[in-house]
Amino acid sequence: MSTTTDLQFVGGPPESPRVVDNSLLKQWQFVKFQGTPPRQRSLHVGIVLNDCLWIFGGYDGSNRVNDLHKFDFKRQKWSTIQTGSSPSVRDRHVVVAYKDSLYIFGGYDGNNRVNDFWEFDTVQSEWRQVLGEGAPPSARHSHAGVEHHGSTYIFAGYDGNYKNDFHEFNFANRRWSPVNVRGHPPKARYRTSAATYKNKMVVIGGHDGQKHLNDFYQFDFETEVWALVEVSNGFAPSPRDSHSASVYGDCLYLFGGSTGAARNDLYEFRFETNTWREIKPLTADSPQQSDGREGSSSSKSQSCTPCPRFCHTGVVYNSTLYIFGGYDGQNRLNDFKAFRLVDEVNVDIPPSSIVADMRNALNDPKFSDVTFQLDDGREIHAHKLLCIRCMYFKAMFEGQLREANQRVIPIKNIAYEVFHSLLEYLYTDDIEISLSMAMDLFVAADQFGVERLKKLCEKKILVSINTENAATILQAANLHHALGLRQSCMDFILTHFDTVSKTSAFEGMGRNNVELVFEILKRR
Repeated sequence: MSTTTDLQFVGGPPESPRVVDNSLLKQWQFVKFQGTPPRQRSLHVGIVLNDCLWIFGGYDGSNRVNDLHKFDFKRQKWSTIQTGSSPSVRDRHVVVAYKDSLYIFGGYDGNNRVNDFWEFDTVQSEWRQVLGEGAPPSARHSHAGVEHHGSTYIFAGYDGNYKNDFHEFNFANRRWSPVNVRGHPPKARYRTSAATYKNKMVVIGGHDGQKHLNDFYQFDFETEVWALVEVSNGFAPSPRDSHSASVYGDCLYLFGGSTGAARNDLYEFRFETNTWREIKPLTADSPQQSDGREGSSSSKSQSCTPCPRFCHTGVVYNSTLYIFGGYDGQNRLNDFKAFRLVDEVNVDIPPSSIVADMRNALNDPKFSDVTFQLDDGREIHAHKLLCIRCMYFKAMFEGQLREANQRVIPIKNIAYEVFHSLLEYLYTDDIEISLSMAMDLFVAADQFGVERLKKLCEKKILVSINTENAATILQAANLHHALGLRQSCMDFILTHFDTVSKTSAFEGMGRNNVELVFEILKRR
């Protein structure tokens, strides 16, 4: 592997003066535990679910393994999970969590790269292979994976070539599909790290086959746009791969990795200011445990910085960063260490109520200053503050439309439930979109110029495309200029043309929009 450290990030060279956080002079600690920890390993995966850390697979220096271990944070206890059928031995795979299950994808089994997809149900304590529709990512290892809003996303990796492709598996319809991205995606790479922050996935570093990287990208799940993260303080971690990246609060924490040599540095990226800083903890390593090859069940509180390592796992639980295992360049490790990210603050802050308050304000006659009347005669009481959220209502209330001086404003050709959902979104920026309403709400969002809601509906519709409705959705996407949805429908129809062309929806499209039919036939 190359040790070249050519720079691949925005914001200044890593040789610039380090931004060191002197206010967080804290200590790494051994994690106290009962039970037997997993044996030494690297290239494994770890994830937090239901107050437990789950460790699966990896390489122990001699063999790839497929054992599953659980650390119960509340009981401070390791246990080995005994199951029947399970995924084959592997390393360099990914894991995500959804509801009460872990999902494992891909990796290397010692002979071949694989692309099988497995679920471990933590309630039933059983493995089952996930067989979905659509084409899964190619067999690969050293890729990245995250879960976001009911889907698994797989990015990059190595399948014989270095990749930067992007795939989604939707848990609701159990379908694989490529993500139609825009913008400037990261270059092909493997051994990168990915995490989610709000409605974005962030990707940092990796290796492109020639050099280590430290470029920093974000993917917006709503707009499906890749963009380079602009670092504002001219400092970033050195180029590296096989590191860990974990999000907590409004920060991302990057630990360790390989720059050609193993690392044990810890960095914090603040999303609100787009700044990196290095965290320098107090060091008072325990000589008995500093090599990282044994866990500790000692009750004695010790400070011990993890030895340099890569191909480890890093997770956050209860405001604390946990590091397990990895490879230091000579030995596989199974030490388990923790770093408290924030001080204890004994202030009980209640959760925000603004979304619930705004939702309750909708259709409440008290303090309402505008009323909308639907075709069925039902009314919805609202507020002219809508003009802040929607240019259509701004034009209406400022007198540019004829309804400006009407106390009761008629709303034509939109069902009550659809218009109520549109207003609910404008009030709260948060709404559950059912498949049955997604198309009608999409049309309403287009009519009123609510682009973000339109995109949310478009995403919901995408997962519902089938042979019976593809032609109908294509016509709607074409009429309302939803280019991404239009292309997805077109691709689906071209792939399943023999079946779709026999549906009543396709026949109706032939009568109503023969130009679309001609376009399909030309592209076959």
